[in-house]
Amino acid sequence: MTNRFYKRSFSFFFVVIAVTVSVAVYAQSDSAQNGFQNKIKYNLNELQQLLQLNDTVVLNGTFQYNKVENIDIELQKLNLPVFKETAPKTELYYQTFNWLNLADKQNLIRTFTFYEEEFEKRLKEAGLPADFKYLAPALSAMNREAVSKERKAGVWQLTHFQAFFNGLNVTKLIDDRFPVSLATTAAVAQLKKNFELFNNLNLAVAAFWIGDVNVRNALQLATENSENITRYLPENYFENVAAFQATALFLSNNKFIATNNPAIAKLEIDTVTIRRQMHFQQISQAIQIPVGKLQFLNPQYRFSIIPGDEKPMQLILPAGTKKLFTQMLDSIYNCYDSTLFVPVTQKIEYPPSPNRQYLHEPVKDLVIEGKTKIKYRIKSGDVLGIIAEDFDVRVADLKYWNNIYNERKIRAGNYLDIFVDTDKADYYLKLAGNSNIKSSRKTKQPQKQLNTHKIIIPQNAKRVEHIVKSGESPYTIAKKYKGVTPDNILEWNNIDNARKIQIGQKLIIYAR
Repeated sequence: MTNRFYKRSFSFFFVVIAVTVSVAVYAQSDSAQNGFQNKIKYNLNELQQLLQLNDTVVLNGTFQYNKVENIDIELQKLNLPVFKETAPKTELYYQTFNWLNLADKQNLIRTFTFYEEEFEKRLKEAGLPADFKYLAPALSAMNREAVSKERKAGVWQLTHFQAFFNGLNVTKLIDDRFPVSLATTAAVAQLKKNFELFNNLNLAVAAFWIGDVNVRNALQLATENSENITRYLPENYFENVAAFQATALFLSNNKFIATNNPAIAKLEIDTVTIRRQMHFQQISQAIQIPVGKLQFLNPQYRFSIIPGDEKPMQLILPAGTKKLFTQMLDSIYNCYDSTLFVPVTQKIEYPPSPNRQYLHEPVKDLVIEGKTKIKYRIKSGDVLGIIAEDFDVRVADLKYWNNIYNERKIRAGNYLDIFVDTDKADYYLKLAGNSNIKSSRKTKQPQKQLNTHKIIIPQNAKRVEHIVKSGESPYTIAKKYKGVTPDNILEWNNIDNARKIQIGQKLIIYAR
């Protein structure tokens, strides 16, 4: 009787555990699918609005749909050059495409077809697989104006650094990540750099998604060869793999056969050079081109302002309007309104300025709703204008927050208080580097192992504090002090990576 009772109790307990685990797994998968589904729907909604402004993308042709019965078999047939094994969430993500309404499906397929030839050409020229073309729609659903919460932008979802280091302009007025052609050039260049760095296509794509630093760290942590590196990669890596596989399956099995040549449609534009500051509304008023049309053709001008006074800038016009634009140029400039050239920036209302006795003393106990305060360490060469642009705030805000009366007197190594949007705080922390930024948010920090290694100080050595200057490294610093090696500097200051030292950082040195 007793044994029978225990068997029944154990069986019941096992069933409860199994059901609980199943529900948890289902809930996690359902949550991931909802996140992907919401992103796809949002981007396709924006894509629909963009297509209404430009009829050249609406190609004539017919759609061909093929149903996918088995995800694993179809992926094997597709034979993608990366991620050969089906990701756990691929089937869930693929269902998202099946659930789209017909108009959204057709907009995605048609727009991808419009750019597909260009994607393949650029990738092949760089020696990369043509199937990397599916990375863009997997990230943005071909919405070239997509901006993620991490501030990645454009059809290829490039970060600020990926754009900058591959020749694109990303300033307050211009963002070259939005024009598809420019973004494609930068994305392909970044993928090629990643492949040259890791000599592995999977890792090249992973670095494109999550950054080469994360990939290098994962490689370092891996105890075996690179095949087990996935154990150390962040969760969004696996979500991106699933999205890539699902998108590749959908777009390879559902095609648009165009009856007109997409390349010909792209040539139906005019291009002019602007050498003075100009706003789209000036052009619209003078020659009756809708502002929305100009924004569609020139998405890089974020506030519809062309900063031609800084350097000559290119402006794309609808086909057949170049002559009229040239004839009406004086009239366009005369349609001037100074308010047009003030970018819209969120204005923060402050309480009355507190009594502050000392220069550069920050505003004490200042709290702004919806904002997180971070501390930024000033680097050599920094000016308030550049810092304000990087963090999307006003120079006046920086001055108020930090009691700065003369912006020329800021010093490298000092800290500035900066209030940023709470939902974007993580992005700004990464933008400037973890070693330069401190946040006022209380976050749970991973526990670090105590360093029990005893630091050896040379006998009769003199303790010196060295402030790192521009261009210095542990090697060049060590040469300035007798009997000091680069390894000594790293050991004395508990630095595990020589590249982590920063301009303005204080180093302890024991010189003989």
